[in-house]
Amino acid sequence: MKTGRCCWPLLLPLLLLSGCGYHPLGTEPIGGITRTLAVPLFTNRSTEVGLEAIMANALISTFAQTRAVKVTPYEDGADLVLVGKVQSVDNTSVAYSSVTQSTVRRVIVRVELTLRQQDNGKVLWKDTQILEEDYVVDPGYQAGEVTRAEGLRRAAVKMAQRVLNKVLLVL
Repeated sequence: MKTGRCCWPLLLPLLLLSGCGYHPLGTEPIGGITRTLAVPLFTNRSTEVGLEAIMANALISTFAQTRAVKVTPYEDGADLVLVGKVQSVDNTSVAYSSVTQSTVRRVIVRVELTLRQQDNGKVLWKDTQILEEDYVVDPGYQAGEVTRAEGLRRAAVKMAQRVLNKVLLVL
C-alpha cells in the first residue's frame, strides 16, 4: 500500500503534461501555418569538391523530418531561403602512432549561413558555423579518403541539427 503512494510524485508530472498539449519544438506547424523553406546548393569557396552538396543535402534531410516547415527546391515559391557558403576546409592531425605517422585527423569546416525572407529579402539571422569532426586515418589512400568523407558527412549532419534548432527559434 505504501509503494503506491510513493509513485504518485513521479507519475503526476507525466499525467499533467500528457493532457496539456505539450509537444517538442519542431513537431507541429508554427501558429497552424506551415511555412516553406528553400535550401539552394551551397556556394563552395574551398578546394573540397562536392562539399556544397553534402552540406545542403544534410540541411534538406534534417528539415524534411520536421513538420514545422516544408522544404521546397524552389526559392520563388518559398517563404524563407537558407543560403550557405562553405568558406574553408582544413585538416589537422590530433593523434600519432609515431613522429611522422598520424592515426586520427580532424577536419575543420567553416560555413556561413543566412536565413532570409523571400518576399522582402529581410535577413532573419546570419551565422558562421565552425564544424570539427575527427576521423581515423587509414594507411591505404582509398580507405583514408572514405573515412575522411564520412567525417565530413557527420560534420554536415551536426551542423544541420544546430541550424534546425536556430531556425525553429526564429519562426
